[in-house]
Amino acid sequence: MIDSTTKKQVIAVQKGNQISIKIYSWGDLPILEDYLEEKLQIEIESFKSIKDEIRKSDLDLITFAEITSKSTTHTIENASEIARASRIQTVIGFGGIRALSAAKAVAVAASYTGNFYNIMSDTPPNLSPIPYIEIAGTFRNPFMLGSEFIVPDARNGSLKVISVTNAAPAAIIIDPSLFMKISKQYRIATLMDVFLEAVEGYFSISSNFISDMLFLKTISMIVNVLPSIIEDPENPENLLKASKAGFSTALGLTISYTGLGTACAAEINKQFGSSRAITATILLPYILEYGLKVCPEKITRMGPILGEDISGLSIITAADRIIESLRLSIGIQNLPVRLSELGLKQENLSSIADQVMKLPMINHLPSKVSVEEIYMILKDAL
Repeated sequence: MIDSTTKKQVIAVQKGNQISIKIYSWGDLPILEDYLEEKLQIEIESFKSIKDEIRKSDLDLITFAEITSKSTTHTIENASEIARASRIQTVIGFGGIRALSAAKAVAVAASYTGNFYNIMSDTPPNLSPIPYIEIAGTFRNPFMLGSEFIVPDARNGSLKVISVTNAAPAAIIIDPSLFMKISKQYRIATLMDVFLEAVEGYFSISSNFISDMLFLKTISMIVNVLPSIIEDPENPENLLKASKAGFSTALGLTISYTGLGTACAAEINKQFGSSRAITATILLPYILEYGLKVCPEKITRMGPILGEDISGLSIITAADRIIESLRLSIGIQNLPVRLSELGLKQENLSSIADQVMKLPMINHLPSKVSVEEIYMILKDAL
């Protein structure tokens, strides 16, 4: 073990074994980032040269690459033990939501010698997380600017959203050029995931006029940039606009909360390993239909940003027209449109609905929902 009094040390948490590495500067501390985009092959030609550069610097890097679709709190405990034993000073997360949540959890647990499950309890201990730096691997992370993270509980297989004071990132790096390594289809799907988060945050009973403005601005940005992303996916300006939409949504979610579609996508990802972004893309139209039923007045307020003239129409009629306009705006080819295309069967839906009902997103919905209603939404999307 290297003495931390003579060497600066960093643990970088990523998903899988395929990584791309770069160096950033954070104050006077060189930072190494590592990246694995979910479900995709990433170039690693620069890996050796970057390691050579690190050897020249006063930095020791420990790369933890065991975050997979089957990772649970056991994996986080293993990473935390390594972090404590190595006396690391900074945690870096780079990748999708799973890797970023794991990294934040390690930053929280690295300074705590007790059982990690104490942190997950209703009365967590006082904690002093070590600095955590987040490198965005996709357009979206609903937990980006907050102190929450989501992890699968190894004890019973359920998902847990954990909130720890002072766990928010010390720094966030968003570099749109990194997204060029993502396939066109997955890039579109992650943008649709942002769309879903913005719509759900806007629908939420926790939203206020400030977050409403952020979400409506996000929806407008996505509707405007989507055709450009489809036609010219390598254009840095388009990627920057999509990145701004993701950041705006994350900012709004520090006030509001995601909802039913995000919860279902997370649970389906946990149970079946299917992409959260692809699942969110499938569920988005059904969440819009849900909004039409429970908060049509909010949907009518989306009319001006979509260029829809709804003057003289009833709330329900106006909302229905806006839903149709949004459906046309997000019409995307070459992506799955049914949950069955991801391998889900009707007999899987009950367990998904049961687990979704236990997630905190349910507490922020604009209207109370039952397990049966969740099941029916999933069945409609099957």
